[in-house]
Amino acid sequence: MKKFNQKGNLTSTLALIISIIALIISIIAYNRTGGMNTFEKRLVEIQKKSQSIAKETSKKLEEIGKKLKKISKSTK
Repeated sequence: MKKFNQKGNLTSTLALIISIIALIISIIAYNRTGGMNTFEKRLVEIQKKSQSIAKETSKKLEEIGKKLKKISKSTK
């Protein structure tokens, strides 16, 4: 039968407990900063804003084009 080293068991148990505590702290910190959910939400918001800006720009360019055509017709 093997004899267990009490000092080795204590050290490994203590290391396991410390690593579990560190893991719990890191999970809490990750969730506190928002994790991936916040990143994904912000990405969707930015995409929506960029699409609306692109639509507005397109509309304004069309308006400018129409005005330029009117100006060119009136100068002929």
